[in-house]
Amino acid sequence: MIALVLAMLAARKAQAVAVLLLSLFATGAAVAGPAYLRAVDRSVAETEVGASDRAEQTVSLSAFVGEGEAVSSDVFDSTVPRALDVEGFAPVYSTTYVVLGIEPDPGVSWLTFRTDVCPHLRMVAGRCVMATGETVIGEATARRLGLGPGSTVTVQGARYDEQARRFVPAGVPARLAVVGVYQPLDITDVYWGRTAYFASGRPDSDREPVFVNRQTADSIDHPQDLRSVEAVPMPGALDADRLAEVRADVAEMRADLVGGTSAGSAFFAQFDSDLEGLLDRVDRAQTLARRVVPVAAVPLVGLCWFVIFLAVAYGTAGRRHELGLVALRGVRRPVRWWLGAGESTLAVLAGAPIGYVAGTLAVWLVAQSRFGGGELAITGDALPYAALAAGGALLAALVAQRQQLARPVAELLRRVPARTGAWRSTAIEAIVVALAVVAVFQLRGFEGELVGLSLLVPSLVAVAIALVAARLLMPLAGRLGARALRRGRLGVALGALHVARRPGSHRLFVLLAVAASLLGFAAMAVDVAARSRAERAVVETGADRVLTLMPVDAGRLLAAVREIDPEGRYAMAATELPGAGPAGIPMLAVDTTRLERVGVWRPEFGASPGEVSGLLRPVTPEPYVLRGTRLDVTLDNPGQSEGQLRVAVSLRPLDGSTAIRRTFGVLDAGERTYSTLIDECAAGCRLLGFDAIYARSGSETTSVVIREVGSLVSTADLAAGGWKGLAPGDVEPVPRGLTVTAVATGARQETWALAPDVPSPLPVVAVGDLPERFTVPGLDADQPPYEVVGQLTGMPRLGSRGVLTDLDYLERQTLSGTSLPEPQVWLHPDAPADIADRLAEEGLVVEADGTVDEARALLDRQAPALAIWFHLMAAGFAVLLGLGGLALMAAVDRRRSTEDMRALRVQGLPGRAVGRAALWSYLPVVVAALVTGAVAAVVAWWLAGSYLPVFVDDSLVLALPRWPSPAAAALPAGLAVVGFATAAVAVAVALRRSAGVAAAPARSGGVAAAQRRSAVASRVRD
Repeated sequence: MIALVLAMLAARKAQAVAVLLLSLFATGAAVAGPAYLRAVDRSVAETEVGASDRAEQTVSLSAFVGEGEAVSSDVFDSTVPRALDVEGFAPVYSTTYVVLGIEPDPGVSWLTFRTDVCPHLRMVAGRCVMATGETVIGEATARRLGLGPGSTVTVQGARYDEQARRFVPAGVPARLAVVGVYQPLDITDVYWGRTAYFASGRPDSDREPVFVNRQTADSIDHPQDLRSVEAVPMPGALDADRLAEVRADVAEMRADLVGGTSAGSAFFAQFDSDLEGLLDRVDRAQTLARRVVPVAAVPLVGLCWFVIFLAVAYGTAGRRHELGLVALRGVRRPVRWWLGAGESTLAVLAGAPIGYVAGTLAVWLVAQSRFGGGELAITGDALPYAALAAGGALLAALVAQRQQLARPVAELLRRVPARTGAWRSTAIEAIVVALAVVAVFQLRGFEGELVGLSLLVPSLVAVAIALVAARLLMPLAGRLGARALRRGRLGVALGALHVARRPGSHRLFVLLAVAASLLGFAAMAVDVAARSRAERAVVETGADRVLTLMPVDAGRLLAAVREIDPEGRYAMAATELPGAGPAGIPMLAVDTTRLERVGVWRPEFGASPGEVSGLLRPVTPEPYVLRGTRLDVTLDNPGQSEGQLRVAVSLRPLDGSTAIRRTFGVLDAGERTYSTLIDECAAGCRLLGFDAIYARSGSETTSVVIREVGSLVSTADLAAGGWKGLAPGDVEPVPRGLTVTAVATGARQETWALAPDVPSPLPVVAVGDLPERFTVPGLDADQPPYEVVGQLTGMPRLGSRGVLTDLDYLERQTLSGTSLPEPQVWLHPDAPADIADRLAEEGLVVEADGTVDEARALLDRQAPALAIWFHLMAAGFAVLLGLGGLALMAAVDRRRSTEDMRALRVQGLPGRAVGRAALWSYLPVVVAALVTGAVAAVVAWWLAGSYLPVFVDDSLVLALPRWPSPAAAALPAGLAVVGFATAAVAVAVALRRSAGVAAAPARSGGVAAAQRRSAVASRVRD
């Protein structure tokens, strides 16, 4: 029996190879989805880990040890390092404390020991530390202070004095020898962990640490230090296949140390980790890809099964006479089934393992070319999917033969089969249409998530529309054929009637229409997603190009940018401030006078940039400017029975330097003029205001009257109003000046009197749905009072949640330090190529250069982009299946069609009519299928396109493209038309040539010709 089946395979090699290839396709398609997802998982993990900063990748335990602390250095060193245990992570120990003596008073330095620091430093002069009493300092510090190898410095431990608001000496001085000047090799290296060293946007990021060895750090007298042990990932520790183990280790460690809470004290140390957040982002992205890829992968497998069903069914129908002869000889039904199904079963089973390897290899090649999909590895992970695909293919082959194998002998021996079983196909089609309706309802009615049946909406909609159209096409083809026959157009009539009466036309039409629909849907998805990513990249960047600078004062940044670009044509100063308070509302501060020209502003944000600038920059009085080095202030103090009252003045140099604060000391009772020298104001300083400090216990109040400020502010000016306090009642103009009320709460409470030009409260525009009351971050430690003057739905950089303010006004209302941890310069495309050099000439150091193209490249590597691109690959497979189905049907149909056409040629049918008949047998089906597929793709996209995720998050509210560009839609449509039409014409040419061969001998064979005419006549009667 096996030999007979093998002989049958040998006799029909083409059909066996076709089924084998289809089985290969089915298994390969089933493997392609999991294999592609595996490659996407690795790529997503690499992208997210690569885009994260070193703090997110590090787990740390830290504690203050020493004077006044609950833990000693010995206890910390003996306990904490053993508590951090994450597989693949290396512990890094560090000790840091404040010292005086290197920077000019009152500046401080951070004396630091860190494990194995020397390999991570580049020595620009001298060498690294090797012995006790040696130190290395940063290049900027050395240049500023004139230090270098061979210099010596005397350092002294320090503690913070709340009364003096500064660090004061606390320890025995120690002399250190400067042996080297360093630059960090890579400030983003994970070795630096969660420390603020060199990290833009972190506290004290502009303060270079002074590195010493462990013995030196321990030997210097200091009251307190901060010690930490950080677990930093080694190479490969955060690979995609190790993330689950890392998560388990961190979760176990967190549970052991802090009871599983997000953060907190671990016995006596502080546990800090953002690693879980990074892992959550990776998981979220991978989960999203697992929702998107099956949208294309599952229909592709189903389409392979359908093509196998089509091929086997059509091939079985072509050998009905053979099956009838076998049944006529009395062969038992099981043997008949084996003889009928053996060919396709062996072909399916032979194609499955080849498809497993081919699918894995194909996905690896695609992943390599698209995003670098890692090493080629044929594993058993996709075996269940391959087994399911092979089983489905085998079932499809058996079901395809059931109808012919179950028919009686007389029916099998008929040349033209009877039309039976129409109700079954109608019922199946009705079920498919109902499933499509249910899937659309589930997708659009239940929060639009791609789960369950809603995953199949695009393919089910395509199949439903194709089935309905096919029901209309067959009768239409019959009427067209009859009409053409009446008009004498024999070629058209024969072709149309062939389409109407051929058993496989209906199925071929559905196959081609679904393939065209999947291609159209994929093309729309890829184009819309690509354009959406491009638009988001522009908004996320904020401008065409954004330069991130080393920390600098806000005033200095504004002055430098305005000096470089006085007309505001191509450069704008900006900064982002992290969220403050429990709500964590971030702030974007920009020079709004240049926002309209330089920044990217979309209509859906709300008001125009000009309107926003008007809201955020209300007109303020002219500032009081001191030009000189001496400031006199006349104060009238009524006197206090208890406690001490001080008054301080704050000014900011006009060149944008850091604010200057001078305290007049404890005030005497009565009216008196106090003086202070301010050398920094020789070139001019703007008066910010005064603060009164009433130091005493309890909550008593006192007041002081500012009578005049030298020749800068007269008594009349003070009494005229315009001066502001941070709280109601803090300041009050009186005929003899300005009364400032100070409240004593605990040790100290400040009360501010702000100059009229200081914008307080700070105007801000709220973006998105924010709490009724929230905290606005400031440039210093204090949160500024603010007033919401407008509402937007979105803004550049921060997206749909945050606040927008003017950087100039933010700097003017900040009363102490205005250092920007992450200053930026936004650039218009017209910016000169040497803009970085021009900024360097102004003393600004460019740390990073971000462009829209780089942001777009990052989005292109994220999960949605990679997952959506799989749709295009799956659509390509679908088109190949459609072409294969067309070729299969033509190959099986060729012998019978050739016989019919030869018989008609003998009866006088012209050769031209034969060619037209052959062409009209396939071309109308192809054209109608392409049109139907295009319509189905548009309907499917209208129903489901907006639910296809484009981004991992929705932090930006954008009016994204809804429909593809005409060019994107035309390209795949054109390729499909050319491909399918070419295949149809090729089939027609082949049939015409076959029908035209041996026409003359056919005429001379009278008996044979009569037999053919009889067969044709019987076919016409049937």
